[in-house]
Amino acid sequence: MKNILLILFSLCILKGFTQDLKVPELIGDRPDQTESAYTVPKGYFQLEDGFLIENETNEKQNISYSSVLLRYGLFDNFELRLVTEYNKVKSSGFNDISGFSPSSIGAKIHIQSENGWIPQIAFLGHINIAKTGKKEFMQDYHSAQMAVTFNHTVTGYWSVGYSLGVDFPSSVDYSIGTYTLVSGFAITEKMGAFIEAYGDFSKYFIPENKVNGGITYLIFQNFQVDIAAGFGLNESAADNYIGIGLVYLFKL
Repeated sequence: MKNILLILFSLCILKGFTQDLKVPELIGDRPDQTESAYTVPKGYFQLEDGFLIENETNEKQNISYSSVLLRYGLFDNFELRLVTEYNKVKSSGFNDISGFSPSSIGAKIHIQSENGWIPQIAFLGHINIAKTGKKEFMQDYHSAQMAVTFNHTVTGYWSVGYSLGVDFPSSVDYSIGTYTLVSGFAITEKMGAFIEAYGDFSKYFIPENKVNGGITYLIFQNFQVDIAAGFGLNESAADNYIGIGLVYLFKL
């Protein structure tokens, strides 16, 4: 009961802020895997956080208690990004492991605005910092991810996004390609839904292909909640997952 009252109190505070401040349109990078091709407006922060349970196999479960993405619009069309995540790994026959994953810093750069058949385009990159996080999750060397992401507005209520990227893991000496394809629909002015296919590819292992879908709801002009779930399409991918989260846009 105390938690419910705390949540309601927090929402009332957020509503008070939104009544006094006119904020730009809120566009999040969650809960789908396709990063949006839009950057946070100059001078604004955007906090994105979520809770997720992933059943990798019948004997292994990954729990993300908090996956924080903090975005800041440093300039027009340029944002800084900070990622931190607190995880728990549960494996049958082994002790559970809990702690922070390696911290990640990055940036997103707006390249092209949408114009007819030309999509909205942005480039983003992250560096996972070595020697950060809990010992069991820690990396000895830095790793990186890069991607180019695109958005098309098909109609007033239907949009399509997709991305192509490459990961450079610290544990192997080869790169891994990534792809995403998402279709989003506006159900009402405040509610949206999406369905998505995504995965990776490399000549060195069997790709992990997955699908997911979810719903977003804009509670206030600058505060959104979401729920999503998905499953793997082949044996190398995780069996299934479900998660909830939020997006909050604000200016200090």
